[in-house]
Amino acid sequence: MKKIIILLCISFSFFSCDSFLDVNPDSEVVNDDMFNSADGVEDALYGVYMTMVTKDMYGRLMSNMIPEILGQNFVSTYSYLPYLGRLEYDRSETRNMYKNMWKTGYLAISYLNNIIENLEGKSEKDFRNYNLYMGEALGLRAAIHFDLLRFFAVHITSTNEAAKAKAIPYVTEYDFKVTPWSSVADAYTKIIAELERAETYLAEDDTYMPAHRVGNEKGFTGARVLHFNLYAAQAMLARVYWMKGDLAKAKTYADKVIRSNKFRFTNLTTIGSFMQKTISLDETIWGLYNAEVYSDWYTQHINRSGLGDIRGDFADIYKDAGPAPGSDYRRTGWFGTHEKNGVSRDICVKMMGRVTDTTSLTTSYSGGAYLGTSMIRIPEMYYIMAEALLDEGDASGARWYLDTVVSARGMVKFADRIPAVEITLDDIMAERRKELFGEGQWWFCLKRLNSSVKIANSSASIPGSDKIYALPLPTEEEDYRPNE
Repeated sequence: MKKIIILLCISFSFFSCDSFLDVNPDSEVVNDDMFNSADGVEDALYGVYMTMVTKDMYGRLMSNMIPEILGQNFVSTYSYLPYLGRLEYDRSETRNMYKNMWKTGYLAISYLNNIIENLEGKSEKDFRNYNLYMGEALGLRAAIHFDLLRFFAVHITSTNEAAKAKAIPYVTEYDFKVTPWSSVADAYTKIIAELERAETYLAEDDTYMPAHRVGNEKGFTGARVLHFNLYAAQAMLARVYWMKGDLAKAKTYADKVIRSNKFRFTNLTTIGSFMQKTISLDETIWGLYNAEVYSDWYTQHINRSGLGDIRGDFADIYKDAGPAPGSDYRRTGWFGTHEKNGVSRDICVKMMGRVTDTTSLTTSYSGGAYLGTSMIRIPEMYYIMAEALLDEGDASGARWYLDTVVSARGMVKFADRIPAVEITLDDIMAERRKELFGEGQWWFCLKRLNSSVKIANSSASIPGSDKIYALPLPTEEEDYRPNE
């Protein structure tokens, strides 16, 4: 039976879509055409990555907009977004955003299902990089399902058994059948199993991914930091187990990534620029190429047409209560001021760069670090190690991992302060927030602990609950399930 896959081919200056479009002029690629050649398989995978960087996924909504506004790092006065900032999810205006995330996420999953089904009929005899193809597809399918789970399902610690039983559909077939709901526990089991399979398939990345990356790597086996690679599988396993609450397993995989020696902290002198518009060649474990990341941040943040303003007391996040903590380079390097129409205000330049009113919004790749967004970076692995060791009772080991990040950001280590500070979970979480500001992860840290949410620029605080930590499912999803 011949199946059709429609790939969205957007402007993507680094990876060419020409060969893909030449297969069928209408952009409809049938299995018989696409999956008989390595070029066809690679074009299909690039099509998935291009879908992932659209604005309904990691190009905006699922990365720096929705989770950052929910996590109260940003405050928006644009259109319907204030409702989102107050965690008022049932507004019809905000529901459309969730629907777009859901729809585009499952669209990307459907592409991956088509790739995986076709690869299952092939082997290493057919394609030299067969294992990489299969590993990437499996890893991406698991990663997207995981984020849909984090956004739309209650947490695994919820006491609402009915809600936990109806988490998300875990879709693994490329057809039009309605996939039954998976429970939260079953979804975690499937995500972990697929990431473990991906890790096995991607073993060759130990060779293909150099410890020192310089950019301009060519071909499918070149710029592996732009692909879901071996270390992405391990880092995602660490993140998934951490979110699930299995710190022992999370530590195992975080340790693998750290001990690979493929990633290092950027030099202090580059803190202010190493992520501006680019994927860090030192710290990024896995990133998505996106030539529009700069212009979108400018539009959303500088022009205040979406992302809006940083919370008014953002500088307090970077204060340290301990004596002589040193200078946190993240505060000075990732934030600045911008004057427009005679009004000066604070802005986040972490992923965008410092701007003027005449700054050009056009960008193109010209060597060095790749344009785009980091999906996961090495500091997160150190936070996981610190929390896991603290949970095991190894306070000094936990402090060592946290101090590694702290000192890399210009501050005095907790161990070297007078008197020395015995770290707590609060210290680890405070450092997480500092480090991951603007990267769409803080909201999930709050969800994992079912923490109260202090509404930015307000005295209001909303207690943690399933209601605020699970976005409403699109009503259209229920329409396809009249008997469930």
